[in-house]
Amino acid sequence: MPVLDFKELSSSRSGSPAGEDLEGLVRELGKRLGLNPEWAGRGADQGRDLFFVEHRRGPLGSRGMRWLVSCKDFANSGRSVSETDAGSVSDKVAQHRADGFLLATTTTASAGLKAMLDGIHAKGEVETRVWDRHELENLLLQDAHIDLVKRYLPESYSAFRRLNNLPLALESLEALVPGPVHKRIREVIETYQVEGSWLTGERIWPYDRASANTIDLAVAALLEQGDAAQAAKLLSGEEIEFDAFEVTLKTLGSFKPAQTQELCREIVRLQDASGPSLYAYRFYVDHYEPSNEDQIALAVSLSSEDLFELYADEIITFIEDDLVADPAKYRAWGDLDALSSHTTLEEAYAYDVRVTASADKSRIEFRTAVTISVLLCYDREGPDSTSSFSGVVEGHIDAAGIFVQDVTVDTRSFYE
Repeated sequence: MPVLDFKELSSSRSGSPAGEDLEGLVRELGKRLGLNPEWAGRGADQGRDLFFVEHRRGPLGSRGMRWLVSCKDFANSGRSVSETDAGSVSDKVAQHRADGFLLATTTTASAGLKAMLDGIHAKGEVETRVWDRHELENLLLQDAHIDLVKRYLPESYSAFRRLNNLPLALESLEALVPGPVHKRIREVIETYQVEGSWLTGERIWPYDRASANTIDLAVAALLEQGDAAQAAKLLSGEEIEFDAFEVTLKTLGSFKPAQTQELCREIVRLQDASGPSLYAYRFYVDHYEPSNEDQIALAVSLSSEDLFELYADEIITFIEDDLVADPAKYRAWGDLDALSSHTTLEEAYAYDVRVTASADKSRIEFRTAVTISVLLCYDREGPDSTSSFSGVVEGHIDAAGIFVQDVTVDTRSFYE
């Protein structure tokens, strides 16, 4: 659950226009962050515009970045800010000669609005940012800004102070509840509270309730029940967005590395070719630096699609380089060398890669098609010529590296 209840903004100042409390809070927060807020006066529609001026400095100079700030307080309804609510962002920014657009909201941006803002940003038209309820809470709960919570959200401030005095509250509770109950309460708190925050779905992914609920179930399975397999099933299912899955894995990896290591293994073993298994494998390799033996032992659990994504480029590069560097060590060379007095392999092009785990799960096997171009020299018998022949390469990957076991080539076209 969120620590701050932004519904207080709507009731703390009677008579203020809707959303003005949020505008005041955001203005004060921007001032603390050195963003030099500016107001435009209220017009006939009772609306007024807030701007931040950010001074950016670089090695070759500095410039002012002017942000148009749009504040949307939907805390009472709880609905997200839609594209209709935001209006034509590009036109508004151009009208006010701003360089960027900042949406500050007590809820979240809808998926459609988020996609629109990301698209505007990607095109380079203007920079866009979103301070949603999660980001606002993170900023406001910093020590330097906590007095703003006390001023604008007094009830939330009192609740936060009680939360910060949790150790003292636990000591008091010890005398009021049975020992086993007190121990269980302490264990749960120690499980979910890290660095002054809580490992909850709402905290990890505040953008979608279904994803947040799934994260809560997965975190409980992993941390309370010690069931990494069940947590893996939940995080790999359809009830969670892939972006939320990525953020959850990164968050758990930061705070609970040992449990996350086993979670990654279980996700890989699910062989989910839609993305989670491959992402978990790469996360496992990048963050835990397993030995080559451990990497292969886990990789063989991946689907053929994931193995292709993981190894195909590396296999192709190895085959092409190795064939050109030392073709004589492969069986195909005997057939190619027999085509002329002096045969030179000029180029190899590998394609159509098939990658699978071996039947005994001890290694990864591959088979590719290959086109080999050779220069044929005949001394006095005729002019030199270049010919290309198709073939097949078979090999495997194990803890020691990539190995080509056999290369065959079809030279029948030369004799026809």
